[in-house]
Amino acid sequence: MNLLHAILLGLIQGLTEFLPVSSTAHLTLAEHLMFGGRPMPLAFDVLLHVGTLLALMIYFRRELVQVVMGCFGMDREGGRLALWLFVAMIPTAIFGLATRGVKEAAKEHLWVYGLGLLLTAAFLFLANRLSQGRVNLHDQDLAGRDLQDLRPMDALAVGTIQGLGGGFGLSRSGSTIAIGVFRGLKLPASARFSFLLGMPTIAAAAVVELRGLLKPLLRHLPLPPELAFPTGSLSPVLLCTAGILAAGISGYLAIGLLDRFTRKPRLNGFAFYCLGMGLVLLALGTTGVLGHR
Repeated sequence: MNLLHAILLGLIQGLTEFLPVSSTAHLTLAEHLMFGGRPMPLAFDVLLHVGTLLALMIYFRRELVQVVMGCFGMDREGGRLALWLFVAMIPTAIFGLATRGVKEAAKEHLWVYGLGLLLTAAFLFLANRLSQGRVNLHDQDLAGRDLQDLRPMDALAVGTIQGLGGGFGLSRSGSTIAIGVFRGLKLPASARFSFLLGMPTIAAAAVVELRGLLKPLLRHLPLPPELAFPTGSLSPVLLCTAGILAAGISGYLAIGLLDRFTRKPRLNGFAFYCLGMGLVLLALGTTGVLGHR
C-alpha cells in the first residue's frame, strides 16, 4: 500500500460516504482494482471513518451542541432530536448486526452492489419527484413536515432502512433521505436528519470494527494478515494520516454539496450516476471480469 492508495481511498470514503452513491460499493470496487479484492487494512478502514465523522461534527457543530445540551435538559428541541436519533439507532443496530455476515459475503459478488445502486437510483428519482411536487403546495401537511415535526415512525423507518442497507450497495445517505421524504418530510429536513444520524452510526460502526483490531493488541499478539498493512507498505502512520485528511476534507465538501442540492430538489444527477454505476457493477459481477462474480 502506497501514499497514492491511501489518498485515493480517503477521497473515495469521504465523497461517497455522504453523497448518495454508496461508499461500500465504491470502496469495494477500489479494493478489487488496487489490491485484487484484498480488503484494506482494518486499522486504516476504521480511521477513514474517523475522518468522515470529524467532517460531520465540524459541519454540524451547532446542531451537535444543541443535541448535547438537549441530553442534559438544557434545550427542548435538542432533547427531542436526541430522542429521535436514539430511536432511529435501535433498528439500525438490530438490522445492521443481523445482516453483517451477509454484507461481508456480498463483497465477493459485485453484482449485488450493482443491484443496490440500481435500487438507490430508484429511491432518488422518486424522492426527487415527490419533493418537486411538494414545493409549490400551500397546504402545510401536503407540502411536507420540517425536522421539528419528526414523528416516532419517521425515525424508526429511517433507522430500519439504514440498518438493512449500506453494505449491499444501497447508499446509506440516499436511502435514509428518500425514506424520510416518503414518510412526508421535506427534502432538506430529511437530509438534515440523515446527516445527524450519520454521527452515531459512523461512530458505532467504527467501534464494532475496532473490536477485531483490539483483541490481538490486548493479547500482545501479531495482527492477522487481513488486519495489518501489507509487507512493503509505507509507514502506517503516514498512510493513516493521509487517509484521514483526505477523507475528512472530501467528506466536508461532500456534505456541503449535498446540503445545497437538497435545499431545492436536485437529486436526479446522483440518481443517473447510481444507475450508470449500478449497470457497470452488474456487468462486471456477472461476467467475472475482475475475478469475482
